[in-house]
Amino acid sequence: MRGVIAVALIVYLLLFSEQIGDMLLQVSLLIFAVMNLISFAIGWCPVYQIADINTCKKG
Repeated sequence: MRGVIAVALIVYLLLFSEQIGDMLLQVSLLIFAVMNLISFAIGWCPVYQIADINTCKKG
């Protein structure tokens, strides 16, 4: 799901950035999307690490 959200948000930012208008919001959304894409690619989420969340089931 992270990968889909990241790609969709990046595409939206590239195609419709003038609708957002605020440059700070655009940059924030881009950073969020890139972080999601990196998290998706490497399988590790820094937010989960900070919040001490573990979704892996222990046997």
